[in-house]
Amino acid sequence: MVLAVEIVIVAAVVFAVAALAVGRFDRLAPAPPDSASVGLPDGAVAAGDVTRTRFAMALRGYRMSEVDAVLLRLAEELAWRDDELARRDDELVRLASFARIGTEERPAEPPAVRLDKPDR
Repeated sequence: MVLAVEIVIVAAVVFAVAALAVGRFDRLAPAPPDSASVGLPDGAVAAGDVTRTRFAMALRGYRMSEVDAVLLRLAEELAWRDDELARRDDELVRLASFARIGTEERPAEPPAVRLDKPDR
């Protein structure tokens, strides 16, 4: 009988220690509140629009790290595109100004040079 009481006491102590350990070490941080969905605006999309895009959380939804990586890459691509287009526009304006200057300030035709021997 004493052995059965000792086994019950040891089991109760082990259960209490396990319950405290699981309760203490298995706590998760509170989930951040879900933000409202923010989609892309109508019309042209800029890099800032992609950065502000958010998706709502859903049961068995997307992997946020993958979607964030794709959105970051898309934002970088759009920023590169915008910079490249601005650079090309500046180059076209510069070339157009050179073309206008070339037609307005063209010097008069030089006198014709005779290559044959003059008569003496």
